[in-house]
Amino acid sequence: MHISIRKRCELEMVRQMNPFLTEYKIPREVLKRVEEILDNKDLGKDGYIAILLEPMDDDCTDILEELNLDYTLVTIPDNNFYQITVKGNKHPMKRKRMWNSYDIILPGNRGKVYVIYSMTKRKLKELGVI
Repeated sequence: MHISIRKRCELEMVRQMNPFLTEYKIPREVLKRVEEILDNKDLGKDGYIAILLEPMDDDCTDILEELNLDYTLVTIPDNNFYQITVKGNKHPMKRKRMWNSYDIILPGNRGKVYVIYSMTKRKLKELGVI
């Protein structure tokens, strides 16, 4: 399950709905990162920002599968990973999770998909990241 955002008005709608999402309430820092992307990055013709609500096990294949993107057609640039520091750990969307983002270039210069996702700290330890 994911939320797609293309314009600032869609971000404002997500902010208004956020208190009602209960266990899927998106952390404030994640919404701040979405705002930074909308202000500073060019999404392109078919580009968007995807916020994945469920924690991922494998950050590349699971994300491409969730977004229905073919890994042979898209490009994932090196060194474009960004870690989002989320404060607090009482809420389920913050507890034992690390939030990250990176961009995926769509084929034919149609734009970029900026993916914001979380992984559990247990899974990151298994992968040897932390």
